[in-house]
Amino acid sequence: MENITSRCAISTTGTEPYTTAVTIFGELEHQLINDVPPGEGGQGKGPTPHEMLEAAVASCKAITVRMYADRKKWPLESVTAKVRHQLRPKEEGGPKVHHFDAQVQFTGDLTDEQRHRLHEISGRCSIQKILQSETVFESDLDD
Repeated sequence: MENITSRCAISTTGTEPYTTAVTIFGELEHQLINDVPPGEGGQGKGPTPHEMLEAAVASCKAITVRMYADRKKWPLESVTAKVRHQLRPKEEGGPKVHHFDAQVQFTGDLTDEQRHRLHEISGRCSIQKILQSETVFESDLDD
């Protein structure tokens, strides 16, 4: 897996308690807003963090497929990826497990073999690999 060096900074204000300004520092700087729906006390000014996670998986799958098809010079016109995340109980009991349902759709004059291969490639996106790997979180108090 590639070495990821992007960083992000998050800030909230007391005036809109759940509206969160996000600045992502990578090769380029990007700014966006996260929030929660009004029914949960937010303003609904942006996607929720959970929606961003789903979007990260979906966009990574679409980009991975597009890169592969372009390298192969396959006639892929468009990719649509949909992802839904749920916390589900394990069949054998115990703690719940995070479950991602993904659907990918391809348009273009592709053979059945090419479609099958692109579907396979969509499962190799780096975000999916991160989520499937052992993960460690470290948190420090920044004074």
